[in-house]
Amino acid sequence: GKGGLQEGEERTQASGLQEEAEAIPLFKKAQGRETPELSPPLSKGGPGGVIPGVAATVDCNSRYVYLDPYEGAKAVVAEAARNLSCVGAEPIAVTDNLNFGSPEKPIGYWQLASACRGIADACRELKTPVTGGNVSLYNETIDSDGNPQPIYPTPVIGMVGLIPDLTKICGQGWQKKGDLIYVLGIGDGKEAEKSQDELTFFQSTNSELKTENSKLPVFATLGGSEYLAAIHGIVAGKPPTINFELERKVQAVCRDGIREGWVCSAHDSAEGGIAIALAESCISGKLGAEIHLSFNSANVSRWDEILFGEMGNCIVVSVAPENQEIWESYLQEHLAKMWQKIGQVGGADSPLRVVSADNLGLIEVGMGDMGDRFYNAIERRIVSV
Repeated sequence: GKGGLQEGEERTQASGLQEEAEAIPLFKKAQGRETPELSPPLSKGGPGGVIPGVAATVDCNSRYVYLDPYEGAKAVVAEAARNLSCVGAEPIAVTDNLNFGSPEKPIGYWQLASACRGIADACRELKTPVTGGNVSLYNETIDSDGNPQPIYPTPVIGMVGLIPDLTKICGQGWQKKGDLIYVLGIGDGKEAEKSQDELTFFQSTNSELKTENSKLPVFATLGGSEYLAAIHGIVAGKPPTINFELERKVQAVCRDGIREGWVCSAHDSAEGGIAIALAESCISGKLGAEIHLSFNSANVSRWDEILFGEMGNCIVVSVAPENQEIWESYLQEHLAKMWQKIGQVGGADSPLRVVSADNLGLIEVGMGDMGDRFYNAIERRIVSV
C-alpha cells in the first residue's frame, strides 16, 4: 500500500537482513578480541610529520554476478573503490579471486568470460590495474535431485588505496548529535525533465513487481537486491548499472570532503539500500538519526523500493553544521544537482526515524533493537540450525 512499513514480520525481517549482520561476536570467541587493532606508526612520517597509510577492502556480490555477469562484476569493482573512498583512500590497485563453476559448460564459460570482461572494463574506468589473483573453477554442489549445480559466480575483488595523511580519515558511524546528513550521487528530481540521463530511475525487477514510477527519480532498483532475496525469497531482475562518470565524481568529492575535514563520517549505500546504510551508520556511531526524504506518498507506490533498493554511485555522509555553507558550495560546484541533504544526526537515545516529504512515517527503530539484530543475528542463526 501507500503507507510506511508497519510493525510486523516484514519490518522485523527487513531490519535484520542476515547478510548485513555483524560477525564480531563469532570472531570474539574465536580470536579472543572483539575488533582488529592497529598499532600507531613508529616513524614520524614524511615531510612535516605527515604519515601516509594504506587501506584495503574485499568485496563481492554474487547475486549481481549471477543475474548479469558483466554488469555485476563492474558493480563489485566499483563498490570496492567506493569503500576505500569512504575512509579517504585513493583506490590504486586490484587483486581478484575468481570462484566459478565449470568453464567446460557453456553457461560457466560465459559467466567467467563476461565477469572477467566486466572487471577489466571497471578497472580501466577507475584506473586500478589488476596486479594478480587466483582462480577456483569446477565449484558445484549437489541439489535435492542428485544433480550437480554450479555455485553463484563469485569474483571476489581485493582492492588497496593510498591515504595521504592518516590523521585525515573517517569511519561509517555518526560522530556528533546535530551533524547534517547528506546523500551523494542522487538528485532531488527537480531537474528530471531537463536531465533525464543524469538521474537514476526505478527499474522493475520482474512481472510481479512492476512499479508505476518509471518517471520518478529515486534511489535504486530492487533487481538483485538483498531485500528481494531476504524478504520475498526472490533472486531475479537486473542489478544496478554503474555510471562510472558519476561514480568517479562522487568518490572524489567524498575523499576531498574527508581530507578537508568537512566530512565526519561516510558510508556507501550498497546491499540493503539507503535504509541499511543509515542503520549501520547509527549502529557504528551509537547515535540515532532523523531523515526526511524528498518524496511524498502522492507519487510513490512502493516505499520499499526507495528504502531498500540498491544502486552504485551513492554515499551517505555527515557534516558538522559549521561546515554546511562551504560543503554545499563545494557540492554544487562538483556534483551540480546530484546530492541531497536528507537529515540530521540524533542523540544516543534517539531512534532512526525516516519520514516522507508529507510526514508519513516509514521507519522508526531504536538503537537497542538495531544493535541487537546487527551484532547477534549470525550467532542466533547458527545456534538455531
